[in-house]
Amino acid sequence: MNTTIFRLGAVVLAASATLLLSACGDDTSTTAAPAGPNSSAAAPADDTGGRSAALVDGKALDGNFETTCAEQGNTLALALTDTANTQYGQLSVSASIVDDKTVQAVAIAGSQGGANGMPYAVGYGNGQPGGSAQLTRDGDTFTVTGEGISAPDMSNPLAGPATAAFEITFACSTIVGG
Repeated sequence: MNTTIFRLGAVVLAASATLLLSACGDDTSTTAAPAGPNSSAAAPADDTGGRSAALVDGKALDGNFETTCAEQGNTLALALTDTANTQYGQLSVSASIVDDKTVQAVAIAGSQGGANGMPYAVGYGNGQPGGSAQLTRDGDTFTVTGEGISAPDMSNPLAGPATAAFEITFACSTIVGG
């Protein structure tokens, strides 16, 4: 039980960090500031065509997503953010990919929209029990599919966390550092 609580806490912490980092951005422009020679700052991708999307348990997470894609070393960070989502509040969907093929982590989090007024959270961590994730790539479009752990229903916390299937498409027109 403690392992499950710890894993859920780690997922919520990672999702919260993603939300906080996405909330620090400037919504006035999608043009990134010039990066210095040693900078690894991520720039928002121009999401032309609106192909970035997220589904959880077959239901689309409707949002006006800003797609951000950045690479440093052998790690690719992908993120969809909607800081003013009507259903989920500050909605963030992210994945980290290692060695162009291994999904290291997936976090889907909203500041609202979960069961019984709680924040919305679904997560996956490579090597942790209770989930899976696969990556397919078509050019600069990455699709991550799998199953993650969702936040428990606090009206019945002894039931433990549930699982949720996800399918996330990150349409990257630019990969910073890539």
